[in-house]
Amino acid sequence: MLQDSHNNEQLLQWWRAAREGDVHAFKALHHHLFEGLYAYALKLLDDETLSNEAVQDLFVKLWVKKKSLHSIQQVKPYFYAALRKQILNYFRDLKLKNIKIQFFQQPNIEFSPEEIIVKKESDFILQQKISILLNQLPKRQKEVIYLRYFENMDNQQIAEIMGINYQSVSNLTQKALHKLRDAKMLSTLISLSFLFQFVKN
Repeated sequence: MLQDSHNNEQLLQWWRAAREGDVHAFKALHHHLFEGLYAYALKLLDDETLSNEAVQDLFVKLWVKKKSLHSIQQVKPYFYAALRKQILNYFRDLKLKNIKIQFFQQPNIEFSPEEIIVKKESDFILQQKISILLNQLPKRQKEVIYLRYFENMDNQQIAEIMGINYQSVSNLTQKALHKLRDAKMLSTLISLSFLFQFVKN
């Protein structure tokens, strides 16, 4: 948590400077946040080109509107929330144009075995089992799990990103992990480095 706090302080310094027109500070924000934002966009859009364009468009819009942007306390979740809203608006516009789409109000994140980190990197069968279980979760539970354990967000940050309250995030997380436990995968969960904190709790 201390590291997260330190990172946010640095991001806040860049954010404040960028709002005053500091190009170098804005480039630093882009460099620090782009990879994570792109990965999140790719989860929501499942298209590399669209994901790259979505993130780049976000930075362009924020730079253009920098003078009118309000001050914030948490930079990373602010960018993630803005990106999510932008992508949902993109799909809303497609729906209004009568283009057939599969997701509008709630993204459907999919997990791949390759991104599941286990103690033994060669244990592909274990990775497959975990990814299958995660992909069977309801959409909102999957997104909460992704943001919590793959993007290292806390409940308050996830609530801001998804536009829901803190308790809803907690409930979704608990329900997701209970379902995995019900599937008798508790011993498997303990093998997951990204779920260590939850299991300890």
